[in-house]
Amino acid sequence: MIELSIVIPVFNDSKVLHELYRRLKPVIFELGKSYEIIFVDDGSSDDSFQILKEFQDKDENIRIVKLVKNFGQSNAITAGLEYSEGDIIVIMDSDLQDKPEDIPKLLNALEENDVQMAVAKWVSRKDSVAKKIISNTFFIISNVITKIHHPPNIGVFRAFKKEAYETVKNIPELSGTTLSRFYRAKIYYKTVDLHRDKRYAGKGGYNLNRMFKLAFDRIFPHAKLKIAKRNSEFTVERFIVKK
Repeated sequence: MIELSIVIPVFNDSKVLHELYRRLKPVIFELGKSYEIIFVDDGSSDDSFQILKEFQDKDENIRIVKLVKNFGQSNAITAGLEYSEGDIIVIMDSDLQDKPEDIPKLLNALEENDVQMAVAKWVSRKDSVAKKIISNTFFIISNVITKIHHPPNIGVFRAFKKEAYETVKNIPELSGTTLSRFYRAKIYYKTVDLHRDKRYAGKGGYNLNRMFKLAFDRIFPHAKLKIAKRNSEFTVERFIVKK
């Protein structure tokens, strides 16, 4: 039985992965839980997949999901969730803006507050100006035109119980990205104040166009007035799992 799954989407992060793994392992060790780390290679064109295979050769707790092309962060997360077996699931970015050392804070919030999900709320963040503008715009539009209501400055970094994900997955009328559906399903959650670091190395995989597209994919399926029906869901047959 696996107690903890950590799902990490990866896209052209070869310069970050060694440091991520170096910092993540002692955190997991201190937790004392049975675990799996699920890296989802979202169609990387650099050496990311080769590095992940090196990790897996040395660590039997690592699983790799390799997507046949770049489907975007949301679909990569969904792919990882489909293969997660832990009672508790953590989602985090690979670029070390989400700090592995903060994972215990999310897990403690789950236990101490008796909630189904604990979500990072950034009290400070070292993002680019463009990313901050898009994030703030997304929050304002989301709260005005959709039924999704949540505090500002929350991100992907979170921990939730497997049963919460199963609840969301089994409500067929919910559309949109997997993470946005948690709010529509009214999963009871607690925010945790954290500080977001700058990217450790390399460049992010999202330019302005891709960031706006991701924001629209999260917002419009939940609009109070339906504008258009978009299919942003991921088909599981499109990826390969290496165990």
